[in-house]
Amino acid sequence: MKDKPYNHNLLNQLKEGRFIEIFRLQDIDDSFFNDYQRYDFFQLLWFTQVEGERKYFIDFTDYTFAANEVVLVYPGQIDRIDLNQIEGYLFAIDNDTFFHINQHLNSDYLNGYFSNVFVSLNEDIQQILEQILKLMLTEYEGKKRIMLLESYMDGFLQHITEAFEKTNTYKNILQNKSYTTIAALMKLIDRHFMQERNTDFYAQQLGLTPKKLNEVSLKGTGKTVKQHLQQVLLLEIKKEIRLNQKSIKEIAFDLGFSEPAYLTRFFKQQTAQTPTEFREMR
Repeated sequence: MKDKPYNHNLLNQLKEGRFIEIFRLQDIDDSFFNDYQRYDFFQLLWFTQVEGERKYFIDFTDYTFAANEVVLVYPGQIDRIDLNQIEGYLFAIDNDTFFHINQHLNSDYLNGYFSNVFVSLNEDIQQILEQILKLMLTEYEGKKRIMLLESYMDGFLQHITEAFEKTNTYKNILQNKSYTTIAALMKLIDRHFMQERNTDFYAQQLGLTPKKLNEVSLKGTGKTVKQHLQQVLLLEIKKEIRLNQKSIKEIAFDLGFSEPAYLTRFFKQQTAQTPTEFREMR
């Protein structure tokens, strides 16, 4: 792999076609993750060496992580991290390649049902992943054939999925009989929340009455469908504000508000702040 530091502009170029790109975290420029960023592809991070207790900021949640943990960052998420005294790897995977891999694996973890779970790797899995990584790096630094890289990444992700399925997080969720309905609901909300903000739509998609869907949602998550929709909408507004690429007016119209004042009212009801006040916070 190249020795020069990587900056965020390199990832910004990964927009078209199929790709699996590999970066060493210790080779990445310090400014790479220092500010908020969002990309339209999957990022898999494997932290091999970590000094002290470290935090990774993803979608306005601070996650604590340690050495020999992996985490998947999904397209559209916003993240920030201090890479000082951290070693490991970042794998950037385009959506089509990732989807093709998961068609084979059919993994709840890869499907995004359990966003941003940090998976600990035992020594056996670490050794297996290191062997697969050697093969990936040889191909990546050589002919860089996407079909071969995808094959290696398929095996890589399969071992991570199996490690996740041994965690208490996964076991506890499986005990909840309604988890498949809730997972499907969350996926529908992520896909349609900008156009559909009525519980009836999601109930119809899932073959349930609105009352029954709310009962399942409340029991499984403590929130109604409307509350989930408000939460996802609020998160998207915060992301757009933090990225600082659009005016409040542009954000309002892009997210389906007929007037910027309605976005401001909604945001203040949810956060006790105006969008402008939130933008000025760092």
